[in-house]
Amino acid sequence: MIKFDPFAHENLFYEYILKITDEEVNQILMMVKNLDAYGSKEISECKTTFTTFNILNFPILKNLKKQITDILDQHKLLLDNNWAQLYNTDHGHSIHIHESSIYSGIIYIKGNNPSSTFFYSKKLELYDHKFKANTLLLFPSMIPHEVKTLKKDEERLIISFNTEEVC
Repeated sequence: MIKFDPFAHENLFYEYILKITDEEVNQILMMVKNLDAYGSKEISECKTTFTTFNILNFPILKNLKKQITDILDQHKLLLDNNWAQLYNTDHGHSIHIHESSIYSGIIYIKGNNPSSTFFYSKKLELYDHKFKANTLLLFPSMIPHEVKTLKKDEERLIISFNTEEVC
């Protein structure tokens, strides 16, 4: 039996190391933890800026955004919507895809015993992608993935984003 390897040619997963400063991490964490100040509420899955604002548009994150857009330029992709997510105990994100996007990204920012992201092949074979701080995972948006409900005391801070093709 062939193991599901999302980094194989047919799946086109990519991983990049990013330089993320402590100041950027603290700013992202502060914004997500204080969502009520922006008129948003915590959803059952996690705290997220998804419905509130594009996190990478904040000036404090301009260097991080530049790293991402430089990577996306190599793939002829444009950065679209983007959001931060903070998971704690009893948070998760059920199996989903990102419709209307070509590639999606997960930027692993900070974690305390952080959970993996689980991806599924067309044959429902599971790939467990471990949390790696300061890493960008770029993957085809139509690949189903999830974060299982956290059952232990942990913190998982990420930024997710979608892309569109350069015309």
